[in-house]
Amino acid sequence: MNVLCIQEPGKLEMKEFPMPELQPGQAIVKMEMCGICGSDVTAYRGVNPTMKYPINGLGHEGVGVVVAVGENPDGIKEGDRVALEPYVPCLKCHMCAAERYNNCADLHVCGVHKDGMMAEYFLHPTRQCFKIPDDMSFLHAALVEPFTIGLHGATRARVSAGEHVVVFGAGVIGLMASFACINYGATPILVDIIQERLEEAKEMGIPYVFNSKNGGVEEYLKEVTGGKMPEAMIDCTGAPVILENMHNYVCHGGRIALVGWPHNPVAINTVRLMQKEIDVLPSRNSNKKFPEAIRLIHEGKLPVDALITKTCRLEEVEDVIKDMAANPADYLKVVVEM
Repeated sequence: MNVLCIQEPGKLEMKEFPMPELQPGQAIVKMEMCGICGSDVTAYRGVNPTMKYPINGLGHEGVGVVVAVGENPDGIKEGDRVALEPYVPCLKCHMCAAERYNNCADLHVCGVHKDGMMAEYFLHPTRQCFKIPDDMSFLHAALVEPFTIGLHGATRARVSAGEHVVVFGAGVIGLMASFACINYGATPILVDIIQERLEEAKEMGIPYVFNSKNGGVEEYLKEVTGGKMPEAMIDCTGAPVILENMHNYVCHGGRIALVGWPHNPVAINTVRLMQKEIDVLPSRNSNKKFPEAIRLIHEGKLPVDALITKTCRLEEVEDVIKDMAANPADYLKVVVEM
C-alpha cells in the first residue's frame, strides 16, 4: 500500500508498505479522505514544535471504511463508515484515569508522533473509530476532526448562551471555534488581519468580524459589547502580539482558551491577568467531541462546503502544501482523496 511519509522538513516521499496486520482492539480502515491541517503545513516547513520526524504517513483528519476488525466492545464492524479520532492515549496515566484523554501524559497523535492517515490503509483503535451516518459524505466527514478542535476550545473557555466571545484567527480553526460558539448560543466576534478571510466568514454567517491590521481591537470589542468586553476569548493564532495583550480583550473574570500554538515561548502580563482574575485555559486537541461534531455537521450546523477550498490526490499533496505555505489567504480546508 502507498503511504505519504515525511522524512524531514521539506521532504515528502511516497513509500510502499505491506498491509497492516490486524491486532486486538484495532480495526483496519481503508482510508477514503484526509484533510490537510495547518499543522501539516508547519511540519513540512519545519516550524511545528510538536512534530517528531520521520513519520510514516502525514495527516490526522482521516475518514474511511472498516475492512477488518476483531471482536471489540465498541460496536465497530466491517463495512462501517468511520471518522478516526487521532489522539491515541496510553490509558494508564492520571489524565486517562480522569478521562481527559486529550491530555494524556504519554499521548501519541497520528501524523505527529506516530504513523499518520495519508495512507491507503490504516490500523487504528476501535475505541477511536466513530461511525458516521450513511448519508454523510466522506468529504463532509473529513471536517469532523477540525470541528472538534473548535468545540473543545469553546468548552475550555466555558462558552455559554448569551455571551460574547472574541475569536482571533479567521483560518479553519478560528471559523470552527466561531461556529462552536454559535452552536452553544453565544455571539462570536472574529478578528484577523486578512480582509478576504473576514469577508468569507461574514458570508458564512459569523455576525461580527474585525480587521485588526491597524489596531483598534479593544475599541471595537467595547462597541459590540456595550462597554463590558467579551466574557470569553479563543485564540487560534498563537501570535505573540495577541497573547501579550490578551488581558485587554475580555472583561473582569473572563476566560481565555489558547488553541493556537506559538512557535516560541511568549511573555504575558500576569499582573493584569491577576487584577482582572482572568482564567487562562490552554486547549489541547479535543476530548469526547467526535459524536457531537458528527451530529452537528449532519444537522447542517456547519457550512462545510464553504469551508472546503479544494480536493487533491495523494500524489499532489506536496505541491499543494507548498502553495498553502506561500499563499495562506487562498486556502481554508484542503481534503486529500486517497
